Amino acid sequence: MIDSLRTSATVDRRELGFKALAGLNGDAIGWLPVELATHGVSVTETMTSSQYGAAFASELILAGMIGGMITAAASQRFELTPAVKKLFFRGFVICLLVAIPETYYSNLIFTAILDAGGWGTGHPGSLAYLVFGRLVSWSLMGLLLGAGVGAASLSLQNVLKGALGGLIGGFVGGLGFDLIGSVSQTGFLSRLVGLSAIGLAIGFFIGLVQELTKTAWIAVEAGRLKGRQYRLEGSTISVGRAEENRVGLFGDAAVQPRHAVIEHQGDRYTLRNLAVQAGTYVNGERVETADLHEGDRVRIGEYQLSFHVRAEPRLAGAARPLAPPPKPVAAPAPAFATAADGPCLARATGERLRLRVSDATRIGRALDNDIVLEDASVSRHHAVIESRNGGHVLRDLGSQNGTWLADNRVSEANLATGDAVRLGDVRLTFYA
Repeated sequence: MIDSLRTSATVDRRELGFKALAGLNGDAIGWLPVELATHGVSVTETMTSSQYGAAFASELILAGMIGGMITAAASQRFELTPAVKKLFFRGFVICLLVAIPETYYSNLIFTAILDAGGWGTGHPGSLAYLVFGRLVSWSLMGLLLGAGVGAASLSLQNVLKGALGGLIGGFVGGLGFDLIGSVSQTGFLSRLVGLSAIGLAIGFFIGLVQELTKTAWIAVEAGRLKGRQYRLEGSTISVGRAEENRVGLFGDAAVQPRHAVIEHQGDRYTLRNLAVQAGTYVNGERVETADLHEGDRVRIGEYQLSFHVRAEPRLAGAARPLAPPPKPVAAPAPAFATAADGPCLARATGERLRLRVSDATRIGRALDNDIVLEDASVSRHHAVIESRNGGHVLRDLGSQNGTWLADNRVSEANLATGDAVRLGDVRLTFYA
């Protein structure tokens, strides 16, 4: 009982919601060409070649839309970024190609079952055979569509998981299709509800199977993406701010584009730091390489993460103690930067942002600045620090949210070692 409760607590409900809604949206878009191609055509009518071709093509588009949307939902982002577009296109193409043999054979199977149930041109047969035929054909569609979604993730394991989730989703979606039609006496409503159900069900059950069978994952405990989980799949999982990372930690300039990697071999997960200055911390200690265990706390920039593994090997009768809480990060001491280091701005995390020694240092959100602060409160060109008469002067560049020295908003001010500088919401400390 305890194990079942623990298992349910590990399920990422956010991902399930994203994939279910993605499948529903894919169906809502794909339903339109299906409806245009099949409207007014019943199972007791013989389709012309043009009608059959239009219906076949519309089912391919439907499968592609469902697969593309569910694949893109893996990013769990509402923004239409290049990475999301790439995921959608990959899922659309793979699932559309998979749907070619699936649609052909599922139609053959469906027709054979109808013939066995006495269905013919102008002659309705047994409703039970119609429902059974729909269940079989739609389950096959869900099976192959789920496998296509798994293949789009470039993981062999996900092909099997996706196939199982799609099979369940296809069965659930097909279960009510003809029952709804028999009550409403219209194919329009049954197609609308049935296709919506199959998309939602396929997305939900693909996500559920993947969640229930995951081995290890990272949970975001603090930071902009608090509450999000990332499954750790594959031999190498990259972590960083760039979109192409499997574990994307966005919205924090202290996180490097490619900050760290997690290497998986057998039952072992090893975290390797790639950020020279900012560093990576495990249970409060800065590390270059560290083996991860259940409950370990990882800090990258302002993000606090926890590592989880479903079945970590341990000695019989031995219990691994809980990981200690992360150590508090002390504010950098005045000796943080020496004359050899040169002047810099320091984050609370300890990251040093070096200043130009004999030239002005431009600071802002735009990429053409010397110091780029990726924070919405920082203006594109926010401030500049200049060398004057052996000292340093902070000058605001007309920023919207202001430049602050301690608690005072300034347009220009002399800087001294240890001064607290704030640009928008970003807090820094100056060291000469």
